[in-house]
Amino acid sequence: MTMLMGAAAVGSLRGQASDTTLIPGQAPACAALTGSPYAVCQAAHDAVFATLPAWSLLIGGGNPSLGTAAAVGKLGRIALTLRLNHALVILPSTDYDGTTDTVRGVRRKSATLPSVDMAFGLIQKTLPAGTVGVDFLSSIFLQRPGGTPFLTSPEDTRRLAGLAVGFGWGIRIGLSPTGPMPFASLSITKRDLPRFTYGILSSGSTYAYTMGISAINIRLLAGRRFGGFEVTAGAGVDMLKGAYSLVFTDPETGTLQPQVDSTRSAMRIITTVNAAFDLKPVRLTFEGGYQVGKDEKLPTIVKSVNPHSGRFFGGLGLGVRF
Repeated sequence: MTMLMGAAAVGSLRGQASDTTLIPGQAPACAALTGSPYAVCQAAHDAVFATLPAWSLLIGGGNPSLGTAAAVGKLGRIALTLRLNHALVILPSTDYDGTTDTVRGVRRKSATLPSVDMAFGLIQKTLPAGTVGVDFLSSIFLQRPGGTPFLTSPEDTRRLAGLAVGFGWGIRIGLSPTGPMPFASLSITKRDLPRFTYGILSSGSTYAYTMGISAINIRLLAGRRFGGFEVTAGAGVDMLKGAYSLVFTDPETGTLQPQVDSTRSAMRIITTVNAAFDLKPVRLTFEGGYQVGKDEKLPTIVKSVNPHSGRFFGGLGLGVRF
């Protein structure tokens, strides 16, 4: 049973979508409502969609194998990296009562997600244009439950040593050309963020949701090595999906409404730059990047939040190869 904070019995309830004609961006579960109940319902669903791209940065980042565009290549070679992804997440307030057309409160969460990234060399082939290598990529994400009082992990989330765990995997095809041309690679990965819950109904929230996020990350990167320094840059696309369970309280009657299970999807363009320093036997990498914004035309207005704006993100990695 999906657990929503402060509402242990909510998991047994289920909402049903209406056949009412929808306006652009309207959540089907809210279509039959009016007044403040509609405003709170729509704000809850929009809060899920508004934060989805920001959360995805924590699992996707920029470069799936920090510090280089080249493949590990040869069978048996392994690159292991301890990584921190960082992004600012703006969370609309959950105490919105629907009496105004604007959600006036927001929480700005500076979020960091640690992970262990691995690249396993599978194939390496020398061609006239250079050396082509293929890597299998994998990641383990670790999230501390209860990191803040308003954002926690449900009890049924996968855990390891008390930490919520997510996984990722993918493939990288890299070319190390002969001559002065830069390294180049194409990577495709699938990654999942551990499920989390936002909102505390027992502490005054009018809505709460539990969400799990998955992302397909496509990256095209190029880079050059200058002695013990390597620079990598490129861009790509993130295809995002959030599967969530949501409940809200009718602000007019105080009645808890049926739980709604739904999904939201989005796509974002990502750019990234890496600077890696070979400090033998380890490699230190700094990453910076930008997620291009997009106006999703959400009906809910959130004060001080520009729906068109993009997001900067950063990363830090310490890796070894053997």
